[in-house]
Amino acid sequence: MTGGENREDFLHIQGVNAGTAIRIHSEEHAESKGLVLLVDFYTDAKEKPLTLSAPWHAIGAGEHDLLLRYSGHIVELFVDGVLVDEDWPMGSVQLEESRAQAYEGTLEAKVWSYALTDEERDNLTQDKAGLESRETLYLGTEPDSIQYWKPRGFNTGVGDCMPYFDGETFHVYYLFDRRGHASKWSLGAHQWAHISTTDLKNWTHHPMAVAVTQEWEGSICTGSVIKENDVYYAFYAVRAVDGSPAQLTYAVSNDGITFTKSETYITISSRYLLSSVRDPHVFKDAEGIYHMLITTSLVDGSKYEGCLAHLVSNDLLNWNEEEPFIVPGYHGEPECSDYFEWNGLYYLIFSNDGLARYRYSKEPFGPWLRPAMDTIDSVQLRVPKTAAFPGGRRMVTGFLSGPGRYGGELVIRELVQEEDGALGLKIPSEFADLSGSVVIQQEERLTLSNMNGFCEQLVGQLEGEYELTFEAVPEHPTMFYGFSVAADSDFKQGNDIRFEPSNRKLGVHNTVCVGFQEDEVSSIYHVQGLEGRVQVEATVKEAFIDICVNGKRTFISRINREHAYLRFFAQFGTVSFYNITIRSVPNSSLLI
Repeated sequence: MTGGENREDFLHIQGVNAGTAIRIHSEEHAESKGLVLLVDFYTDAKEKPLTLSAPWHAIGAGEHDLLLRYSGHIVELFVDGVLVDEDWPMGSVQLEESRAQAYEGTLEAKVWSYALTDEERDNLTQDKAGLESRETLYLGTEPDSIQYWKPRGFNTGVGDCMPYFDGETFHVYYLFDRRGHASKWSLGAHQWAHISTTDLKNWTHHPMAVAVTQEWEGSICTGSVIKENDVYYAFYAVRAVDGSPAQLTYAVSNDGITFTKSETYITISSRYLLSSVRDPHVFKDAEGIYHMLITTSLVDGSKYEGCLAHLVSNDLLNWNEEEPFIVPGYHGEPECSDYFEWNGLYYLIFSNDGLARYRYSKEPFGPWLRPAMDTIDSVQLRVPKTAAFPGGRRMVTGFLSGPGRYGGELVIRELVQEEDGALGLKIPSEFADLSGSVVIQQEERLTLSNMNGFCEQLVGQLEGEYELTFEAVPEHPTMFYGFSVAADSDFKQGNDIRFEPSNRKLGVHNTVCVGFQEDEVSSIYHVQGLEGRVQVEATVKEAFIDICVNGKRTFISRINREHAYLRFFAQFGTVSFYNITIRSVPNSSLLI
């Protein structure tokens, strides 16, 4: 096939009833910002086709070999031997009496009566030696760090994360997402993907841990891993394609890499809303009893109360129902729970509407106390969960969400425990070692002062992504201060990163907006120490800003606009900025 310059059709394949079975064509797509190669795949399950795609700007105009492989539960699109997209159909496509119509640009077309094996597929690739370089060319290069990473490709993202430490290796199981939860006609078709490390610097990518392998599986949902007697148990829920309640089940593995589905299912009583059962979190207590926390709702007539159901077991196989673990009283249901003991205190994390909160107790099962600052990062760091790490440390993994879309970049934090048991977050030191060369280092103090209004100091124009560190000392607790990034030097299209000592608040705001506008999606509160000397670490990326304050609080927010210009500002007071340093962000790969 040759193309990539115009909207055009390449191939139509009609099925037994003269209806379209497969259509290959090009169209302009606003989301991809250009011409896209599209493959519409029709089955008898839905009138709407599944659509696989690849941007022409990525694969390049010209002659290409396309292979569409349908294996019943999955359909895959390869371009020149590179897997560029996939989806998970239901129903069947009848091609026994099919008729193909090729258009200009299609040089040759062939239909096999079965799904090619991997070996047969590879044998069709003319340039096997160049496959790796084509993967890099088509799918992009890997970044230098796993921080802010997502799988290579055009429509991929990291979903809910399930970290686990087995005593030697730190594993991150995560929901592999395509199309922002829109695969398999919006059922998600999520699968457990898997990466691991021993030092947070060098990571290994593993095969899919728990995959969609049957047509009835709409999605392999969030869960947890526990290792007992040298066996890894992966507990999760499966969303069914027929709309019936999700099934709680588990898979087993001897190495934490290759899992086998048990085909055994765990049930709970009808006192709970069975249609919402999901997110099993399993842990073992000091007495050797296993506990499972499950997201659902208590049913009381027409009233539903979101809760964590509680099951117990002696063997991880047979489970008995206890009273609900917690009924927090928030809107919706507490999702993606996490439970752990750390330095003599017990912690419970759960998320409502994507925002993670925590409770703590001196006793294993409560009463649960709410700290003054009970949130984990901001609402844009979705459903974070934790796992142990060598040296008595605990790491937090979650994903950076996008507006109205599921899935994003992987974000890793380190938990900080205060003397009173409160939790904070910081950037793991292992990621600081990956900073690039110094672009700007200002040793002289920068002082800005305006008691009655706004003042600024332009730093200048910067190229690419960078890391910014500085210290700030405000003289008036009622003032605002911070820094701004924008597309141009007048800062009319940009973002203020604003520190408010009297409100103990840090927020990202549009530089031009109505004076009373607040955005809770891009703000955090109860930030201690903003009225004193404040140490700030910020990573400014193309699509978001990530900030750490005093090594105790973190905050990540999307900006989705250019950030070429940088300034510092003060409003209603005086502030001094010290040790302003800007480093480039390298882009070499450490992934293996």
